[in-house]
Amino acid sequence: MELSEFKLIELLSKRLPPPPSDVVVGIGDDTAVIKKGEGYILLTSDALVEGSHFLKEWKKEVSNLYYYLGRKLLSVSLSDVASAGGTGEYAIVNLGLSEKTDKEEVEELYEGLADCAREFSVSVVGGDTVSSGTEFFDLTLTGECKNFMLRSKAKPGELVAVTGTFGDSKAGLEILKAGKKGNDYLVERFLNPTPRVNEGREAAKLGVKCATDVSDGLVFNLYTIAESSNVSIHLEKDRIPISEELLKFTGNPELALNYALFGGEDYELIIVFPEVMQDKLESLGFRTIGEVRSGEGVFLNGSKLPKRGYDHLRGGV
Repeated sequence: MELSEFKLIELLSKRLPPPPSDVVVGIGDDTAVIKKGEGYILLTSDALVEGSHFLKEWKKEVSNLYYYLGRKLLSVSLSDVASAGGTGEYAIVNLGLSEKTDKEEVEELYEGLADCAREFSVSVVGGDTVSSGTEFFDLTLTGECKNFMLRSKAKPGELVAVTGTFGDSKAGLEILKAGKKGNDYLVERFLNPTPRVNEGREAAKLGVKCATDVSDGLVFNLYTIAESSNVSIHLEKDRIPISEELLKFTGNPELALNYALFGGEDYELIIVFPEVMQDKLESLGFRTIGEVRSGEGVFLNGSKLPKRGYDHLRGGV
C-alpha cells in the first residue's frame, strides 16, 4: 500500500455519508463517541494478523503465545476506550482460521481473552468464524463514559503527561524476531500490554479534556495531538520514562531514548491538562514530560523531532 494508514483513512472517509447528529466523534480519533441519554457510547475495533502482528514460529520461544494474543486482542481496544476516559462493556470477536490453526491454539486464545475480559469487566457476546489463508483475529468493543477526552483539545500553556515507560514493546518485538531467548519483561510488554483504563477514567473525572493512547510511537502520537489541536508540544529529554530493562537491552542511553520516542505498541496514555491538575494526576501515576505552546511540531529540548513511528500499513513483524 503506497498510502500511509492515516492518509488512507482520510481518503476513505470522504466517500462515506455524513454521520447523524448523535455521533459526537466519528472517524479520525481513537474511538467513536455516540451520545446516548446522559452519557456516551464508545465504539472501537482492532485486529491481530499473522505476518503483520505476530508469527506462529514465536511459539518456540513463547509456549503460551496464543494466550497472550487473546489478552492483547482485547487490551489494544481497551486502550482506545481508556484514551477517551471510558470503560469497556461488550465485545464481538471474528476469527480467521487457516489450515495451520489447531484447536489448542484457539482454546488458548480464548483463555487469554477470557482472563482479560474478566479483569476489565467486558462481556464477549458474539462474533463470526471464517476460513482464511492468513490467520487473523478481530475484535470490536463498545464502552461507556460520562465525560470524554479527545486528541484535539490541547491548549497552549497546558502540560503533557504519560503513563508507564516507552520503547519496551519495540525491544520485545526485536527479541522475538531474533528467535532467541531474551528479557521476559520486554517480550511480555510487547505481547501483553496493560490498558490504562483506570488512569484514563480518573483523568476524565478530574476534568482532563485531551488524551490519546500510544499505539504508533510516543512522538508520532504526540504529533496527532499537536496537529489535531493546532499547537506545538515541547518535551524535556530527561523526563522521558525509560525502563531499566530497556537500558540494559540497548546498552546505550541514546539508543534507548530512540526506542522510547519512536517505538510503537506501548499502549500507554498521553494526556494534556492545565497545570493546576498536575499534583492530582501525578498521584495517579502520570508523569509530566513537557508542555504545550503555540506553533506546530513536536520538539525535544528545543530540537524539532521527525514525525516518525509505526505505520500499520507499512510496518509489520
